[in-house]
Amino acid sequence: MYKYVLFDLDGTLTDSKEGIIKSVAYALTQMGETTEGRLDQHTVVGPPLLMTFEGVYGFSKEKAKETYAYFQERYSTVGKFENRAFDGIVPMLQELQHQGIHSYVATSKPQVHAEAICEKFGIAPYVDAIAGPAVGSRDTKTDVMKRILHGIGEAGKGQAVMVGDRQFDVIGSRDTGLPVILVGFGYGTAEERRVVPPDMFVRTVDELKACILGHGDYRYEAV
Repeated sequence: MYKYVLFDLDGTLTDSKEGIIKSVAYALTQMGETTEGRLDQHTVVGPPLLMTFEGVYGFSKEKAKETYAYFQERYSTVGKFENRAFDGIVPMLQELQHQGIHSYVATSKPQVHAEAICEKFGIAPYVDAIAGPAVGSRDTKTDVMKRILHGIGEAGKGQAVMVGDRQFDVIGSRDTGLPVILVGFGYGTAEERRVVPPDMFVRTVDELKACILGHGDYRYEAV
């Protein structure tokens, strides 16, 4: 059983793709850009959007910043609440808290939005801290995880785990020396897991709870 659990937000605790995709579509339209082929959830949900706008869409740094500003225009008012906690997530967090396990949110989403989402969807009472970058920051998942781990201190050594759904969560875990559980109900793909394999893999929220509590063997085996 782990004592400290760092959770990704989008695709792990909440099903947030609707608000993100619609807000990216809005931003592209405002920029006079096509949305065709650019709104796949595996592209726009997970990594920092500034990186996506530059690295995937090929925008210049200045154009990426302008597009991101339009994204925030819609997302900060409407899009962040086009969202929901996955079924079973809040009861799971309640149970972990009851078992004396400390939960945290470590997300690439701006912290101000993550805090509002966690409050809106009943997650906030069951997590000790929520960490994310500032709006427009280029902090990586590794940077955010390090902030949480610094707060936990020496007590977390050997007792902490990361839970996420994308390759970025695995990369952050490797960088910080944590084991990582990937969930199959999020936005990751089998190809991501093949290229950047996690330590453990679960398909449902019930399996996730069991894995955290040390009930059962969920070690990842590549197919």
